[in-house]
Amino acid sequence: MIRLLPLLALALSTPAFADLQKCLDARGAPIYTDGDCPAAARQSPAAAAITPTRAGGGSAAVDAPLEILETGVPVITQMPGRFAWLDDDTLAITTFADPHAKAPWMVRRIVAWTVSSRSASVLVPRGFLDCANASHHLVSLEIGDLESRFAIGSRAAPAVQRFAPWDPVAHRLGPVVDGAGWHPGACLKPAPEDLGVHDLLTSKKPLRYLEPEHGTLTWGALDDSGHPTGPTLVTPKKKLALALTLSDISHDVRWLPFRKAYQLAPGAHDRLQDPPHDAPLVTMDLDGRVVRHALPAGLVRQLDALSAPAPAAMIATGAGDLVVQPGPAASGGGLYLVQGEQSRRVWCTARPAPGQAAGVDGCAMTQPIAVSPDGCRIAFDARPAAAIANGFPGAPTVKVLTLCDGSPPARAAGRRKGR
Repeated sequence: MIRLLPLLALALSTPAFADLQKCLDARGAPIYTDGDCPAAARQSPAAAAITPTRAGGGSAAVDAPLEILETGVPVITQMPGRFAWLDDDTLAITTFADPHAKAPWMVRRIVAWTVSSRSASVLVPRGFLDCANASHHLVSLEIGDLESRFAIGSRAAPAVQRFAPWDPVAHRLGPVVDGAGWHPGACLKPAPEDLGVHDLLTSKKPLRYLEPEHGTLTWGALDDSGHPTGPTLVTPKKKLALALTLSDISHDVRWLPFRKAYQLAPGAHDRLQDPPHDAPLVTMDLDGRVVRHALPAGLVRQLDALSAPAPAAMIATGAGDLVVQPGPAASGGGLYLVQGEQSRRVWCTARPAPGQAAGVDGCAMTQPIAVSPDGCRIAFDARPAAAIANGFPGAPTVKVLTLCDGSPPARAAGRRKGR
């Protein structure tokens, strides 16, 4: 019983969710906000509960594949080599450096693939990417190979971590800079005592670091009455209690420059749980206003009818939300672009689009999707549709889809209610 008291106190100290409003965004999709409905939205007559209810309508998704840009750059699946956007047009990819090496996955290089020219150039001939922060034009990388760590009897020098600035105009990395205060694996600025935490993003500390200029999300500290506080936005100028529960904040908190907001947790649908698990995509703007987007009802029914492997996840992009459903196309697997209650499958279609590999594993991905800073492009890895002369047959390669069609995306905006 004693163990339950802190949890009970936390629940009592968390802002009530009775103030949430159910609105319709500019595209007609239900959203849930603790402030006023966005200027471009219409208010629903019913107030929202803590868990958003799913609208009963919504049609099934149709296949509408987007053009697949095949980079031809293979990714490393043993100790996966990361890829990340450096700017809206440039993707940095960790790939193999020497196909003739004794253990090719240990010998790596970083290439920059440019969407506009559809070409690749070498950024670092021997090294690999740790992380990148496009907003601050900063890249954390390791110069060297992995042989010293994993090859038995190796005499190779260990890889050395360095920070380098990215120059989007010159399209190159600048000279190594002093990254004092920046975490080499997360490209964020934590408190000094957390700089040595190896995997900052999965830390169990009751805190999430935002961009340096935006502060932190914290919870669990004692308030004036001795009760633990709920999630709080802390900046140099304010301390704001948020209409959130701890389950609304994932380890994958990411800055969305195209929405001037943070994705706090991806949406989710898992039909295999009992009862089926549904969670909305949760975002928070810089004023602490929270918005929740549920997966479209029609798409969920369609995925369930196809016995889609669980779970599906929904992330934010500049063209709408993107549902990522693992599995083959015949079982509903693929990428779905969601706009309002409408959705369309833009990758992994039933009839393979040019650039999409056939077979049950043709749509399998090994790494998380990378969203460009403007939200208009995504990068992911999958098996190439045809043999590519890159020296690594069978290795998945990076692909790029452009999601935006030129129309402005719907944005959550508006005045926050006082608490």
